Amino acid sequence: MAKDFNKNIEKCFKQGGLRNIESDPESIRRHLDKASSNVKAMDIMFDNQKYDWTIVCGYYAMYHAVLASLIKIGILATKHYCAVSAFNEFYIFRKNVDEKYIEYLNRAKELEEKYSETLEHAQADRVSDQYGVQVITNDDAEWIIEAAKDFVLKIEEVLAD
Repeated sequence: MAKDFNKNIEKCFKQGGLRNIESDPESIRRHLDKASSNVKAMDIMFDNQKYDWTIVCGYYAMYHAVLASLIKIGILATKHYCAVSAFNEFYIFRKNVDEKYIEYLNRAKELEEKYSETLEHAQADRVSDQYGVQVITNDDAEWIIEAAKDFVLKIEEVLAD
């Protein structure tokens, strides 16, 4: 598995999805602030029963925490796929954080993508009763609230060391 991620990371560096940079404490702080802001927005969306936006905000909270973690080790990610691959390699496989955190990130991304796929399918098929309609459950939203908060907190702890 790690060998596949090494190939993915190499490809990301070649294609510009990852770049080596100097670690920048100000950029790390800004991404962690953005992650915290997305957690707050996620709570607001959930309280207003906007479950689709709860999931989007939760995913982006985790994603900004990932970006902060990569900047900490001198990597700038400009593509989601590359950021997740690098996070896997440098934090999960090297046992800096538990494997459950990559599962959180992957599940959140899948939930977020299901909305855009639904819209694309509806547009292609012109099925009027499917336009923009994807059943988002309270369970999905509740899951991401806990996962995003746990994820962001863990990354903040790791980066504080």
